[in-house]
Amino acid sequence: MKKRLLMPMQLQYFAEPEGGQDTPPAKQTTPPDDKPKGEETGKTFSRDELAKIVAAETKKARASWEQEAEAKKEEAKKLAKMNAEEKLQHELQQKEAEIAELKRGQTLNEMRTEASKMLSNASLPHDEELLGLIVSDDAEATKKAIAVITNFASQIKKENARQTPPSAGGQFSADKTTKQTVAELAKKNRIIN
Repeated sequence: MKKRLLMPMQLQYFAEPEGGQDTPPAKQTTPPDDKPKGEETGKTFSRDELAKIVAAETKKARASWEQEAEAKKEEAKKLAKMNAEEKLQHELQQKEAEIAELKRGQTLNEMRTEASKMLSNASLPHDEELLGLIVSDDAEATKKAIAVITNFASQIKKENARQTPPSAGGQFSADKTTKQTVAELAKKNRIIN
């Protein structure tokens, strides 16, 4: 029965050079199928594939630009048909909608900072993604979400507190007396030169 090596070795890396110890060792070369460390193995594209991708992205950008331009033209037509009082009324409605959106954004920012403070007080890590999930327009809903998260975190801490962490020395922990007795046995068994 032929024994198989679990890990094939290339013995030329360990062999002495032919000239003895005085000659420098031969350079190790990487096999041709290995990639250099800095080079990533990503997909390569042909010119045709790249041209198709660029054309598709250009088409999307052009379509969105055309939609915006069409919306502006419609708005201009609508304003041209209106008289002066209607124009003022329309502009007023637009400004009110803009102000409402700005107030909403300011409220969300204030809620975000308050939620961040509440999570910090509870010693919980948080980032923008978590705050985006928690914060809403309603203050009560935001407080409720934070309460749920802090409750969940406290339950996790209780679960972790029940478990005993492993000792630094290995799988079992040795108390002080066991360490002393081991040290005494080692001292007794030493060979004096």
